[in-house]
Amino acid sequence: MKKTLLALLFFCYLLPAFSHGDDEGFSEAKQEKIKVNKVAIKALNVETATINEIEVDEKVRTTGQIEEIPTNHFDVNTPVQGRVSSILIKLGDIVRGGQGLAVIESTEIAKLQADIDQLKAELELAQSNYDREKVLFEKSISPKKDFQAAKTLLSSQEAKLNAAQTNLQILTQQSADVNSGTFTVKAQKSGTIVENKITVGQIVGSNQLLFHGIDLSTVWASADIYERDLGKVMLGQNVYVTLDGIPDKIFEGKLTYIGSVINEATRTLPVKATLTNKEDLLKPGAFLQLIIHTGQKKKSIVIPKTSLIERDKEGTEGKHDHLVYIKTGDKYIPRKIQVESHDSDSVEVLSGLAAGDVVVINGAYQLQYGESKDSHDGEHGHGHEHEKQNNGIPIWAVIGIGIFGLLIGILIGKRRGQKTL
Repeated sequence: MKKTLLALLFFCYLLPAFSHGDDEGFSEAKQEKIKVNKVAIKALNVETATINEIEVDEKVRTTGQIEEIPTNHFDVNTPVQGRVSSILIKLGDIVRGGQGLAVIESTEIAKLQADIDQLKAELELAQSNYDREKVLFEKSISPKKDFQAAKTLLSSQEAKLNAAQTNLQILTQQSADVNSGTFTVKAQKSGTIVENKITVGQIVGSNQLLFHGIDLSTVWASADIYERDLGKVMLGQNVYVTLDGIPDKIFEGKLTYIGSVINEATRTLPVKATLTNKEDLLKPGAFLQLIIHTGQKKKSIVIPKTSLIERDKEGTEGKHDHLVYIKTGDKYIPRKIQVESHDSDSVEVLSGLAAGDVVVINGAYQLQYGESKDSHDGEHGHGHEHEKQNNGIPIWAVIGIGIFGLLIGILIGKRRGQKTL
């Protein structure tokens, strides 16, 4: 009985060997050498080409981050002391120049309004006196000096009223027709509100900061280039930018700034490119890859985009390893390469390939997931080859046989026990 149980336990220990299941080794087999016969090659539509160096535009590559442009910052202050009556926007809102942001109640504004009302009444009286003296002067009833005095007073009252209205307009940034001592604080330019310094009911002082905003419709791609590349760059060159968080989208701009002082420690020089941010995807602080098109030429390897296989990098989101298949004899070997950011039908290879390599240019994905008819020298096969190796016994059948063997062992053990008795 004990021997039977020990045999059964040993059988269960060996049980995983009967089936690959989701064996990691098998899943990785597709990334190892593949030997495919001519019939399978034709069925998978695999095409290859010998690659060579060609003349391409030379580029300067570097890394950096998105920065806001300092002149695009703006503050919104209150011109006079008052109480915040209401706030018309929320943090993060995009506002337009001239848009109302908050309503302020102010005794100073109320006093100015009262002064203007008084000046309007005095101007009306001066106008009436002028009109009367003019008629009397024209009829030779009143002396000229009285008419001149009435005219001077009218002009003086008009000047005082205009000055008061202009003062109110400057303070409130709007017309002088302000009601009940309240006025609306407005944005001086368009942008995103990134700071709100006030709450409803708060007393604010003259020239106190209420809001801070940034116009992010244009931003800087800021980076450093090495001293050795200084002779290759100049203002106005085309720049292409990709973000680490959005690797498949390319942003275009122009080189607008090249620094004047080289960092002695790193032997680098700062550069900046201006980018249009229509979709509001370029966030200050975001890491970026920057490519400057120098207009000069160099020799490089270029392959069709169809050659690339993208495989997600482990532990990353949105980043890929790039693979191609190299043909060596009758085998196809995957090779990891580095490529330039691309959005066209061809891709410049930065490392991993050499002139003379035979690369799969069509059918790479089909080859990766296709069938291997012959596999030798201990290499993993694919498709039917794997099925042949696993055609022995299904896992459910193996488990059933094990249970059946256990029952037989128990019965034999019982009979032996009875005979002994």
